[in-house]
Amino acid sequence: MKRILKVIGFTLAFPLLVLIGCIAADQVPVSRATPPKSVTDVASCLHWLKAPKGAYRITTERGVYYQITGPAGRYIASGPAGYSFDSHGRFIGWSSDIGDFKRPPEVFAPDAQRVRITLDELMRSL
Repeated sequence: MKRILKVIGFTLAFPLLVLIGCIAADQVPVSRATPPKSVTDVASCLHWLKAPKGAYRITTERGVYYQITGPAGRYIASGPAGYSFDSHGRFIGWSSDIGDFKRPPEVFAPDAQRVRITLDELMRSL
C-alpha cells in the first residue's frame, strides 16, 4: 500500500513541479521586457530598449496611438513585446506578448488600424 501511495504521489508531484518550473523560467524574459519606471515617453523607451524591432501608428475612433515593439517577453510568444504611447508620445502601457495579451485595451480596439512606420517617422510624428 505504501508503494502505491508513493507512485501516486510521484505521478501527481512530477507534472506539478514541471509546471511550476516552466512558469518560473518564463519570468526571466518577462523581467527583461518589463520597462523600468524611468520609461515615461517614446525617447526614454528607445533609450532603455536599445534595439527596438519596429514601430506602428495605430488609429482608432478614440485617437492615434503609437507602439514600439521589442524582444518577446515570453519564451514561447506569439508576438513581440509592445510598448504603447498616446498621440503626444506619453507612455500608456505595455504587453509582454502583443499576440496573446492585448494591452492596453485602447490600442487594441476592434476598429484599430495598425500601420508599420519607421522610427524616424515615429519621432517626426511627435
